[in-house]
Amino acid sequence: MVLIKCCDISNEVRPMEVSEPWLDCLLEEYFNQSDREKMEGLPVAPFMDRDKVTKPTAQIGFIKFVLLPMFETAARLFPQIDTVMVEPLRQARDHYEELKMMDDQEKKEKKNSRALKN
Repeated sequence: MVLIKCCDISNEVRPMEVSEPWLDCLLEEYFNQSDREKMEGLPVAPFMDRDKVTKPTAQIGFIKFVLLPMFETAARLFPQIDTVMVEPLRQARDHYEELKMMDDQEKKEKKNSRALKN
């Protein structure tokens, strides 16, 4: 049963050129749903709110707290998946952490630029 779940949520194990378009579709689906929920005055799940979520922040949390623990556990039973599944997840996490650092730096620079103008 755990292996079936791993397969179900394994998008981030795939190469970036395959996983990112799927991720973009998923995030857009989440954002559209939260937009509709806001219009109707319904509560919005924090991970679906386009005003609060970025691709890097969404993926860092999902990889760190859902995917890696699940896949690392499966790798204890099936060590051969460590290199083909767990390592790509670590690389994806590192990729999104780097993107987040770049986003944070860009926001900081914009904030500083606005402060200098005032």
